[in-house]
Amino acid sequence: MKPIGRQLLAEFIYCSSSALNNKKALDQILEQGIRESGLTLISISGKQFHPLGVTSIAVISESHIAIHTYPEASHASVDIFTCANGAKNVNNLLMFLKKELKPQSVKVMEVQRGNPLALDRKSWITSFSGTGFEVKYHADSLILSKKTKYQQLDIIENPNFGRMMFLDKDLQIAENDAYLYDESMVAPVLERNKDIGTVAILGGGDGGVLRECLKHNPEEVYLVDIDGEVIDAAKKYMPQVCEDAFDDQRAHVIVDDANAFLDKMQKFDAIIYDLTMHPEAMTNMDRTNFLSQIFSKVKDNLRNDGAVSMQCCSEYDTETINLLKKILPKYFKNITYTTVFIPSFCENWVFASAEAA
Repeated sequence: MKPIGRQLLAEFIYCSSSALNNKKALDQILEQGIRESGLTLISISGKQFHPLGVTSIAVISESHIAIHTYPEASHASVDIFTCANGAKNVNNLLMFLKKELKPQSVKVMEVQRGNPLALDRKSWITSFSGTGFEVKYHADSLILSKKTKYQQLDIIENPNFGRMMFLDKDLQIAENDAYLYDESMVAPVLERNKDIGTVAILGGGDGGVLRECLKHNPEEVYLVDIDGEVIDAAKKYMPQVCEDAFDDQRAHVIVDDANAFLDKMQKFDAIIYDLTMHPEAMTNMDRTNFLSQIFSKVKDNLRNDGAVSMQCCSEYDTETINLLKKILPKYFKNITYTTVFIPSFCENWVFASAEAA
């Protein structure tokens, strides 16, 4: 017997269905979809996670189906495995799930299981943008690959961009154009407040924004990043990005959660937000609530004439841009958005700056 099967792996992005956090409703959708698509249900079991998330697993006579949801990210991951013919049935089920869970977009990969299973190519790393495309980067060599306490950390050597740092397969910075990103984060602060005095950088563990800040003679700069292993990797493997910034006497490097740091209520002339606008992997909080909470704290930690600068997202990520346009005016004034092409990102990136309201 030749073992063989067909597996569809689908990511449902920005779903609008309330069933993502309702085990009973998700089980019912899965059961109905199996029956209507012509597959044969044997049993369904699952788990309602708290505070958020559902896993629903169906055993079918053809093999199995699993759905795991991330309501905080409006996301569902779907796995359909069949070891029998019936492509039409599987495709019908996928279409039914799309209709019920209402994703804005869907990414689907088909894997031939059994003897023909192919291994991933090790000379490439893929960064998924979440905005309709993904980018593959050639790796002349893999400098570092490890799972830290918080995330997957990879550093590769690329023939065009030099060393590149990825967190959870998402490109953070590349040696050869890091200056474009770093200048875009720091320049708005200088434009709004020539004497930047004391600065806090939230995130930025690669040290590039810290290096750029120190060029402009601040009194002191606090860099707060939750993942000390990222900082250590930047020092060791990406010195072209951070140079000697971490060793500067004006720099105070703090390994901690940014929210906890801001709870100490210090006052800064400027705060640079170099954290993600998609915190779903780091927290169970709803994204809108998370961003509202942290921007409220940023405002409270700024002096009256203080400035804030932040990286936002790809220009194609209109959902995040629209969300920020709703949240930021609650805490800041004189908000400005700029767009900069970052070659290693392969797209325009949106930055924002503002003043404490």
